[in-house]
Amino acid sequence: PSHLTRLVYRDMKVLGGHIINVSSLAGIAGASRLTSYCASKFAIRGFGQALQMELDLEKNSRVKITCVCPSITKTGLFNGASTKWPRIIPLLEPEFVAEQIVIATREEREEVVLPKVCNMLFLVDEWMPRRVWRRCKELAGVHTMNTYKRIRPE
Repeated sequence: PSHLTRLVYRDMKVLGGHIINVSSLAGIAGASRLTSYCASKFAIRGFGQALQMELDLEKNSRVKITCVCPSITKTGLFNGASTKWPRIIPLLEPEFVAEQIVIATREEREEVVLPKVCNMLFLVDEWMPRRVWRRCKELAGVHTMNTYKRIRPE
């Protein structure tokens, strides 16, 4: 996202626009077997937050930034992945995620967490001791990648 943003950022600051960054719940709460993936998704969130701070400093309200953090989406990237509590945190349909991105863009929302019940991650992540937080994530089923099947060799 940083390279693409760099290409259009100067024009957007003058003409206006909306930057949509797609992160993940893994960009809020790290998960086992996804170290590199989590790091990249945390980076996307941080990039958008820093860019928003720059816009605020410049008092530029013409550029909007939205970060979307969906749970596992049925795109084939994580074939065979499942969730421990599918009624609470289901695998998301790509069409649903796309619809939520359109809605968030119209509403100029800065951050979108899908499903919405996962918004509690923000509060818990900031206030709970790390050891307790890791145990809570285990109970919630953060090790969902144990069912993940690689679709191509490394």
